[in-house]
Amino acid sequence: MFNDIFEKVGAFEHHHQAIFAIVVAVGIVLFSWGIEKILEHYIFPRKPLAGYISMVVLGVFLLWMTKVVVLNLM
Repeated sequence: MFNDIFEKVGAFEHHHQAIFAIVVAVGIVLFSWGIEKILEHYIFPRKPLAGYISMVVLGVFLLWMTKVVVLNLM
């Protein structure tokens, strides 16, 4: 059952790369927005500015860490 779905998604990706890239980008943005809202609700419930600043710092840190890992592994 899942193999059929994966094959259909793979075929769609192969034929429509731009649409697939847009779908993936929207998924990433929605996921990060959801994580930000959850963390904002539980970590900084009364200070949204502190939550936004901490999320930006955390995002930059994660991007920096992935760059460091990729450069050291390759």
